[in-house]
Formats: sequence, structure tokens, C-alpha cells
Amino acid sequence: MAEEFEEDRFRGTTPVAYSTNWRKPDLGRTFVWAWTQWYERLEGPTGAVAFTPVADWEDELRRWLKQQSPDTELTDISQSEFGIRVLEEFLDQTPLYPEAPELADENPFSEQGPGEDLEHY
Repeated sequence: MAEEFEEDRFRGTTPVAYSTNWRKPDLGRTFVWAWTQWYERLEGPTGAVAFTPVADWEDELRRWLKQQSPDTELTDISQSEFGIRVLEEFLDQTPLYPEAPELADENPFSEQGPGEDLEHY
């Protein structure tokens, strides 16, 4: 069941981890791309991790980062030890209301056909 939900949630794509510090990714800002959304990984003072949506498109994310720091570059860290841990944290998140889609105002992703993106057209 969890694996089926994961496949529906990301529509057959694999999330990818990026960092703004390719030499020491755990010291840079960390982002995850999943299906049609970019998330920033935020770590709290107690070590708790959360992922917050920051952009819908890669160009939007890059513009936003350049405004904050003109020299910022993103590097794929998915194969690094830190990147693998970030992706595990991301995939281990509990989605809001997975068992009660009738509470949402919009149709759940599972009602969209594969490759069909009703939110970003």
C-alpha cells in the first residue's frame, strides 16, 4: 500500500536531491525536486527535518536563489551519502490526509492519468 501511494504521489518520477554546496552538501541549502514541485529541506534546532514547497519550476527556484545570493549554484547530490539520507527523509514524510481525499477541495493526484498534470499547464 505505501509503495503504491508513493508511486501515485510522484507519478513514476524519482525525487532528486540538490545542494548549494557541492563540496560539503550538509552545510549548504538543500532542495528536493519531486514530480512538479521543489522543496527546501529545513532542519530545526532539535534536529527535526521538514520540507517546505518553494517553487513549481526549476527556473523559478533558480531566480529565487539568485536574488538571495547571485553566486548560488545547484548540484545534484542524490548519489552522495548525505543526498541519500535527504531522499530517505523526504520519502518518509507522512502526507496530509492520504486516507481522506474527500476532505480536499481538488481531485487527488491519483485521479489524474499518468503524465497528466492538471495543476501546471
